[in-house]
Amino acid sequence: MAKLLSHLSPTQAAVIRRCQQSTIFFLRNFGKTKHPSAGVLPLNPFSYQVRALNAFRKYRYNIFKKSRQTGASKIAGAFALWFAMFFMNKTVLIVSRTDEDAINFLRENILFLFRHLPQWMQDAWKPIKENEHEIQFPNGSRIRSLTSHPDVLRSNASSLNIIDEAAFIRDMGVMWAAGQPTLIHGGSVIVVSTTCGVGGWYWSTWTDAVAGFNNFNPIQIDWWDMDWEIRYRDAMTGELKVIAPTAGLRDCVTPEEIEKYGQKWSPWLEDQYRELQERGETWKFRQEILAEFVGSGSTVIDMKVLSYLQTIINDDFKRVKGPQTYVHPVKNQHLSINFNGGNKRELDKDEGLWVWRKPNHGKRPIYEGKRLVDPGEQPHRYSIGIDIATGKGRDYFGLQVLDIDAQEQAAEMMIRCYPKDFKLLADYIGRWYNNALMVIERNNGGDAFIDDMRYDLMYPNLWRKKDINDKPSQTARKNSIKLAEYGFYTGQASKPTLNKALIDYLHPEGGYKVYSRRLLKQLQIYVRKKDRTGRDTDKTEAEEGPGNHDDLVMGLGLACIGINDAATQIIGGLIPFQESMQVDLSTSDHYSPSQLDASVLAPVGGFTEVSPDVGIAGEIMKFAEQLGAMPVSSQNMPPISNKKHIIKA
Repeated sequence: MAKLLSHLSPTQAAVIRRCQQSTIFFLRNFGKTKHPSAGVLPLNPFSYQVRALNAFRKYRYNIFKKSRQTGASKIAGAFALWFAMFFMNKTVLIVSRTDEDAINFLRENILFLFRHLPQWMQDAWKPIKENEHEIQFPNGSRIRSLTSHPDVLRSNASSLNIIDEAAFIRDMGVMWAAGQPTLIHGGSVIVVSTTCGVGGWYWSTWTDAVAGFNNFNPIQIDWWDMDWEIRYRDAMTGELKVIAPTAGLRDCVTPEEIEKYGQKWSPWLEDQYRELQERGETWKFRQEILAEFVGSGSTVIDMKVLSYLQTIINDDFKRVKGPQTYVHPVKNQHLSINFNGGNKRELDKDEGLWVWRKPNHGKRPIYEGKRLVDPGEQPHRYSIGIDIATGKGRDYFGLQVLDIDAQEQAAEMMIRCYPKDFKLLADYIGRWYNNALMVIERNNGGDAFIDDMRYDLMYPNLWRKKDINDKPSQTARKNSIKLAEYGFYTGQASKPTLNKALIDYLHPEGGYKVYSRRLLKQLQIYVRKKDRTGRDTDKTEAEEGPGNHDDLVMGLGLACIGINDAATQIIGGLIPFQESMQVDLSTSDHYSPSQLDASVLAPVGGFTEVSPDVGIAGEIMKFAEQLGAMPVSSQNMPPISNKKHIIKA
């Protein structure tokens, strides 16, 4: 910079120093921009653009949610030019959706501004390289404008990165995941975009930024922030034209107005609405003008409830990582199960077992002789819902644990692995949570999974639908209980039942508390689908888009299905039962594998206030507590001992 200033007059050198100190000074005094109707205009930043420029210098990561015509891309491009001109050896990378977009961004938002600077400035920074994708200055700084691809951020480590129309970039999440490690040494990011549906990287990043759960500073520009006025004469008619978005601005009052226009109205807004209506693109009004995230349907869970759930999100959970020791409940084999999914060393950010509340195993009553001194505490009852995955692609298993007694979410698992591995994880968690009632999706391979849980692992508490038999037969009396197959079939015919369970149990007044951020995101994109005419299709599923899933929502719905049945159960552990050999639990605190070989696990009831005249009752409950805490620390240790082994988080 000193070498450059040496070729300038003292006045020019002083101006350059002032420009280096203030982006706003540089643009107000030397900036030009182009309006499609009014032509070349001074680039005098508006109040919301000043706010954005200040944010660019204060925060490393910034993300826009904006109405169109706000000039966010222009102000980001102007900042990029200022940064490259007045600081040495900087690299600015601009990423756009297509090659044409990349060329246009550089030409319209950077080169146009540079070519309208005073001639002495252009001479001082005369580019040493310039083409449709790049401009490089004598101070060693350069600006590159490239097409998006998965490795573009990683392959072009830069001091400043501008991602234009991020909501429309395919595989944006993949690109960000690959490039984010290159930013740890100080690179800054500006994400500029209008909204485009719900789900995906841009929507997720924006919503997290607003909630304060990532490093991005959110910059929202609504249409009524455009408090400017442009006057020009039409080139063809000579008529004076005025563009003033906020002239005649007023609040919307009636429900019809609010539904149609949002919070505010002006004649300019009405013109925008009619223009899009005439083009048959009224749906773009809410997305491009009102800057709303518009999906293909309405959310199954009411937006007021989703807003409430946002307030109770709890990021203070234990994330269970890596392998754990597991004892097969029938074969007594010591196995290693991996909560990272398969044999992966690292977890994806969306995967893993999250534990908010460890299982409440209760407390045994205390007696003095036959007199009850302390009634103790009953163990909590739990309902587990399991959404089945095929084990292929990016399909996840989703598992939810609800505490019936505390009416809250206790744990959640979202993981990609093979079904043969997942059944051990599910069995492990289910037994740990007091042999929770397990509601398993029956379709998508769930029937085979259920058979494995029943016959291979002998899980004792699987849910099956119960009906009243209204048709007497030779084998069943009228009004007797009729049991259906194990599991819940999650087809379109049964989705209303599952959705009703979600709606019934998720509400602010006395509903279940759910703490998972990744679950909330899935609830926000779990919608009632509509066709092109806007009519309901009776389908409910995750909004279409890359990275959108509803595995955790399905798991939660299934857990809700099981709440009533789980609430009526008497909860306890399991005891080994053998027809050929009965183990005398009253005589030993320590059981060897040989004693338990080929045993059948049978459920045991919860604590009672009956005086334990014989020691077996206490021993059975000790056994149940220990089996609920399944893992052991060494393969040389018997599967059950009087030492507790709890899951490591």
